[in-house]
Amino acid sequence: MRSLIAVLAAIIYFLASPSLAHEQRVTIQDAAWLEGRWVGEGFGGQLEEIWMAPVGGQMVGHFRMIQDGRPAFYEFLLIEEHEGGLRYRVKHFNPDMVGWEEKDGFHEFPWVSASDGELRFGGLILRRIDADTSDHVIVTRDANGAESEYVLRYQRVT
Repeated sequence: MRSLIAVLAAIIYFLASPSLAHEQRVTIQDAAWLEGRWVGEGFGGQLEEIWMAPVGGQMVGHFRMIQDGRPAFYEFLLIEEHEGGLRYRVKHFNPDMVGWEEKDGFHEFPWVSASDGELRFGGLILRRIDADTSDHVIVTRDANGAESEYVLRYQRVT
């Protein structure tokens, strides 16, 4: 009987755990705060990112970087529900729309976790600072395994 009670207590603890429960309920709505047009600076240029409202478990966006008054490159962005979490996919393009990745290729940031106003992917963190400010943190690792973070601060303009 004690072992049954211990098992039931463990199950209740697992189901009631706030972090685990939140992990189990993550949906595209956890990314809905990104909807809108965002601008910032970084990588030696002006950055612009626009996200559409969530539809069908996905959010679609696009990015452009402007250097010296001209487009430097574009990205087509997708955040979607996938295997109980989210995944973030990117396709890059030159200003003449020649893709960087192969036809069916893309760069994927694998899902890590979500908390209030923060989405963590492997190599990318999207953090809501307030209603009109967000940080996109790019996490890199050098050959020795040391991590570096590059923070791009965005302001919502619409």
